[in-house]
Amino acid sequence: MRLRKYIALAVSQIKVDMAYAAWYWASMFSVTMRLFILYFFWQAVYENKTDVSGIALSTMLTYAILATMLDQFRGSAGRELAHLIKHGGVAIELLRPYHLLDKLLAQDLGAKTSTFFRATLPLLVIAMVFIGVDPPTSMEAASAFAVSVVLAVLLATLIDLLVGVLSFYTVNVWGLSVLQEAVITIMSGALVPLTLFPDWFQTVSLYLPFASLVYVPVAIYTGEIAASGIWLSILIQLGWVAAFFIFVRLLFAYAVRKVTVFGG
Repeated sequence: MRLRKYIALAVSQIKVDMAYAAWYWASMFSVTMRLFILYFFWQAVYENKTDVSGIALSTMLTYAILATMLDQFRGSAGRELAHLIKHGGVAIELLRPYHLLDKLLAQDLGAKTSTFFRATLPLLVIAMVFIGVDPPTSMEAASAFAVSVVLAVLLATLIDLLVGVLSFYTVNVWGLSVLQEAVITIMSGALVPLTLFPDWFQTVSLYLPFASLVYVPVAIYTGEIAASGIWLSILIQLGWVAAFFIFVRLLFAYAVRKVTVFGG
């Protein structure tokens, strides 16, 4: 019964997203242009070269395409929570018959489901036709990739919720959001594979949760993570999801005790 109301919230978010056609087409155009820019960029980098750091052009293009697709699934739940806190709407939300974090998580997953079917799949087809995407290295890699993507999406939402919860203390999280975007873009491997960075940067990145957002799932698909390390990588992802879920819940439970509402 409790699950049903969150499913209804997710479905309602899908309907809301479908209502804004102009925003959808603008987003599609933006991501399509990004894909082709990446294509011409890597074509230029690989001119007169067969590989870069042991990575062939087709593998690099596959990585860039999948990383761009995954990068669309960054969370927006934290911004919604920060907005509610800044403008006082959180007071009403806390009185309603659901857990606010669960509501935001359900709506965020609904939005991402909509993004997957309305944007990611069409763009993936475009990329396969006009650019080319290598198949996964094995059936095990394909299955593990699907599991890893789900964990990456959940982790992205939880990280965003953490930033949102911090707005109980900072009120305005614009600076934290900008920092979050910058750190995730670089340290998740969304721009380039982490293997192209210096060894020390790779080591630091792989010990942080950000690599689990993009690099790990795409590296599983392309074979950069060997078969022997696939399930260990997924276990690490699962550990990060569990850790962030618990930490965000505890921090939220503590933060709401500090809420003071004025007015009448």
